[in-house]
Amino acid sequence: SSTACASHFHPQQASLCSALFWPMGQACVCGQHAEGPPPEGDDDGQTRAISAEGISELPALLMDSSPRVKVQFHDAAITHVDSFEESAELSILDEDEDSETGLPVAKTLTGSERDILRKFKRRWTIQQKEVQANQRAEEYHRALNESIQQMRTQEFRVGCLPANRYGDDAWLPPFDPARHVPLVALINPFAGAMVGADVLAIARRMPYYQDRFFNIIDVCKDQRRGGLLDLLRLELCKAKEEAKSLGVRPRVISAGGDGTASFTLHILFAALRADASRADEGLADVGNGFIWTNEELAEYFPALAQMPLGSANDFAHTLGWGQKFPGCRECCLQLNWRKHALGALQDWLEAVLRPSSQVANFDVYGIVPEEGATACDFKLAELTGPRGFTPKVMVDGKKQILMKEAGLPVPLFTCLYFSAGFGAYMTARFQMNRRKGPIRNKMEYVKQAAGILVESIPPQLNVGLDGVQITAGGMHYFPPRSENGRGGDRYREVGFLNINWQAGMLNGRDRASVYRRLFTSREPAKFNDGRMDMFRAKFRSLLRNPGFKYQTDKRDEGLTLTYSGGEGKGVFFQWDGESRFAFSPSGQPFHIHIRKMLSIPVVLGPQYNEKITGSPGNGQKVMFRFGGDTPKEEERFRERIVKGVRGELNAELIASREELLAAGFPVENAGGTR
Repeated sequence: SSTACASHFHPQQASLCSALFWPMGQACVCGQHAEGPPPEGDDDGQTRAISAEGISELPALLMDSSPRVKVQFHDAAITHVDSFEESAELSILDEDEDSETGLPVAKTLTGSERDILRKFKRRWTIQQKEVQANQRAEEYHRALNESIQQMRTQEFRVGCLPANRYGDDAWLPPFDPARHVPLVALINPFAGAMVGADVLAIARRMPYYQDRFFNIIDVCKDQRRGGLLDLLRLELCKAKEEAKSLGVRPRVISAGGDGTASFTLHILFAALRADASRADEGLADVGNGFIWTNEELAEYFPALAQMPLGSANDFAHTLGWGQKFPGCRECCLQLNWRKHALGALQDWLEAVLRPSSQVANFDVYGIVPEEGATACDFKLAELTGPRGFTPKVMVDGKKQILMKEAGLPVPLFTCLYFSAGFGAYMTARFQMNRRKGPIRNKMEYVKQAAGILVESIPPQLNVGLDGVQITAGGMHYFPPRSENGRGGDRYREVGFLNINWQAGMLNGRDRASVYRRLFTSREPAKFNDGRMDMFRAKFRSLLRNPGFKYQTDKRDEGLTLTYSGGEGKGVFFQWDGESRFAFSPSGQPFHIHIRKMLSIPVVLGPQYNEKITGSPGNGQKVMFRFGGDTPKEEERFRERIVKGVRGELNAELIASREELLAAGFPVENAGGTR
């Protein structure tokens, strides 16, 4: 940032000063001479600005033909501002030429000359960083503006699709910052027979909502710099600041099926994840892997409200937001049904926006490695094959099921329930035959269940739950009354409930005698008591319980499923309506560990029913917190979440085609041949 006058150096050094510093109008490095006219030897005396074209300009600037003395870099890779330690790094080319070669004579720089160049390069480097930072910021804001325009102009209804069920002139309640809670929304446009697309189309025409209602699928796909995930991050931070000024917690609408809740959590953590390479854009790590501090997460992590756009809608039903999409009943029973359906949607949104809507704690579980291990000891695959009544195909003269590489999502969060066995296999078959409407989807579930009952058991599965053992809360749970693990073949399903609904028809109550089951009330499965409501079921359990009720056993959190079915076999499990096939590539026993990873705030709707779920209070302050009984466990779960949103769990859990073949599973290849 300073220069040197000719009085401090011999003529050659003075020429160097003249060439490099005086044209820039800087003060002398000695601090004793003010700015003045260029020293003798400067050919043109004109002020020369440092170019912003990049670091490669430095040699070009120093090799300018105007100065008598020219500096040449022998190592073009020099980038450190103090890299002039070796004399071989640069030399001075005098205007005198070698008499034999005709080339300029190279002269080694003195220490004083290197010091001048070092000061020059430091100043030049700072300027280049500033220029590059400005260019980078301009590119970022330009990409953000393009993403905003893309989101605002997105078309959701085209061609053969039916008109918006809420009407083409539908509107949402105008957002009033003085009386409404700030929120964002993550909506699956394809859920609920395209109800999600209808809601997004209305939001795009409304101030506030047009920038706060996101297509969750597009956000997941567009995680580039300046993309939709960055937009969501900015809106989340705005909502946090707005909520802080009002003394409330912001809210997030998760609109879709039951699996959308855990998907929404994944997207929220991805948006809040720190990125050291983008610290200047607001992504600096505050010490916990995220851009919000632990205190900010605790107080302002958005409370989740679930819009029911799926088939069963167990989560929304549990939280009191309905079992059908807003306006479904009005679409069927009213003459002017679009108007009445729109009214139902507006009332639903008003309930989310009201500060008086109750907020409660909610436990979130997750699959984690065994304590002390860095990865799980099992791999995941997904069922494939022909659509229809059965996915089985003939392989080696036997009817077998085919496997493929598992798709996303990989299991990270479990909000609703976890189970292994019949229901998980049925769900895996349903995923291949998913329909467009909720009623057709429910019929498909029934069809796939019937198919399992009438078919033979494929070679890749054991009878019932043979080979499965479960401990819960540190105690043996399954198979019951068995010390050697035998007896699982008599059962069809085992798992736990976090909410008191499954498949829209099953719920749990504490295990009791026949008299108490028939004539007294029992404690239901609760979503925030820190305990797992374990269940195990046979087909005849429907007659004994009676009806569609599980007898549940409350256990302290912490479940381990051990499978020892042998080589070429595995077990289907489901979480929150998603199903995968777990196996060990080596055929050795493997373990699925499930722990409470989070406690999150949720918004309770006007239809919340304490008779089904119990009182929502759990005696603790409503706040976000990581799970774990010790700081070490809390850190382990936090790191697991960060790995999940980075996509690092994909390689850990998803089996490759080669691993599937090596384990002996029939695999469908890309060409369709087997």
